[in-house]
Amino acid sequence: MKCKIPRFMVTLTSLKGFNIHKENHRYREEQWVEIKTFELSYLCGTKDALKSAFYHENSNDRFNEWEFAETLLKSDGYLPKLCVIALDEENVVGYNVLTKAKIGSFPGQALGPLGVRKEYQNAGIGSALVKECIKRAEESGSSWIALLGGNYYSRFGFESGNYYGITVSENAFDNEHLQILFLDQSVKGRVSGRLVYCDAFYDADGNLL
Repeated sequence: MKCKIPRFMVTLTSLKGFNIHKENHRYREEQWVEIKTFELSYLCGTKDALKSAFYHENSNDRFNEWEFAETLLKSDGYLPKLCVIALDEENVVGYNVLTKAKIGSFPGQALGPLGVRKEYQNAGIGSALVKECIKRAEESGSSWIALLGGNYYSRFGFESGNYYGITVSENAFDNEHLQILFLDQSVKGRVSGRLVYCDAFYDADGNLL
């Protein structure tokens, strides 16, 4: 799958006589970005893109989104065909993944982490990665997709898990940000209880990372 996005190309100071996108002080050029299935050869690039997206001064050296991408490969919850990356030529600029999950007795999939390299953000790559994962989840026969996230995901049909009595932990903040998208409407209203991720999402004591 390929999607065309506006890509920031040149800074204002290096431009004369071009149409400038004033808000960002850069001009935009249409650029094809490819969405494809993750392959091991892209691991280093994937970790670098995720670090660009998520790193902050208080990041844990071991438990973070970029190391998670490698840890997940060893998990029983990893679904190779449901792990996708965005490529600008051969450079990884985005990542998203679906993993095995369960709510009560109902199996489904969990989405994330979704990450886009900092300089490529706000250009539609994240949306393309989410849509591709939803499409692949539907094709795989999944009943639902759950995630922890903000209002951004409502545009894709996700809604609060609280309405259905779905939780992820004892942490009220986590539960407030738990969202679900029902791909099989016949289970809507029947799926309820604690969302359990695959083992890669928990530390040795069983705490959600």
